[in-house]
Amino acid sequence: MKISDPGQDVIERATQGDLPALDATLMAIQPGVFNLSVRMLGNREDAADATQEILLKVVTNLGGFRHQAAFTTWVFQIARNHLLTASTRSRESPEVSLESLGERLQLGLAYTASLGDPQGAARILTPEDKLAARQVALGCTQNMLLALDREQRLVYVLDVVFGLTSTEAAEVLAISPEAYRQRLSRARSRLDGFAASACGQVIRSADCQCERQLPALAHMAQSGSPSKQPAPLVAIHRRERDEAERQFDALLRMGDAAAVFRAHPSYEAPEAIVQSIRVVLRAEGYLGDDRAAH
Repeated sequence: MKISDPGQDVIERATQGDLPALDATLMAIQPGVFNLSVRMLGNREDAADATQEILLKVVTNLGGFRHQAAFTTWVFQIARNHLLTASTRSRESPEVSLESLGERLQLGLAYTASLGDPQGAARILTPEDKLAARQVALGCTQNMLLALDREQRLVYVLDVVFGLTSTEAAEVLAISPEAYRQRLSRARSRLDGFAASACGQVIRSADCQCERQLPALAHMAQSGSPSKQPAPLVAIHRRERDEAERQFDALLRMGDAAAVFRAHPSYEAPEAIVQSIRVVLRAEGYLGDDRAAH
């Protein structure tokens, strides 16, 4: 996953208010910005709101881009400033922690064992079970990310998901590469350590296999009992689900805890975001009358 650079010529024309160039710039950076927002905030609705705000800031500040850094680094910096303080619909709280997540996973396993099926993963899974288990994997690993504070979360995502070098990520965060590597080491120690000890996606012999959480989740859904689990991502789109299947199958063979987080699909940004931005810009007189561009 990357934030794409539309090219210097496109950026220069966009700076001058050229509508096709503005659209091209927005379409180039939107997927990366949305995926960063999803992983930082935890659900699509908050991510869509944040993406629109970030893209608006990019467009309205294009005149201030001085080419002192790469354009994509500049976009990352704008996204960083917004996402570290963005409000969300569901309040983040200390209850979203690796410790509480581990406790809730153990409760799910205990419920499965109470059904007389302690080897719940050994039963034959239906296609629906397999789909539900994959959704559990995506939601649970996203909750692991949410257990980090936002600064640690951003450091981890820039490395594991976006693959930035320490020099690039340090420039995004406005710190030295050495300081970035120290922060990354702490974040990876916490998250990778938890995943490697508790997650069956990382260690196949671990007690917690996603399919063994299904009976407890089904019980809570049927009984109407509110789950104490941190809220997972909203439903995964079909194309994203297919991509996640391929990613998980390929990456989990690596036996690397970080591979679980790389296996998340590229989440598709809502198509209406760019159109909404154009409406706002036009209402504020930024675009003027763009009918001649059509």
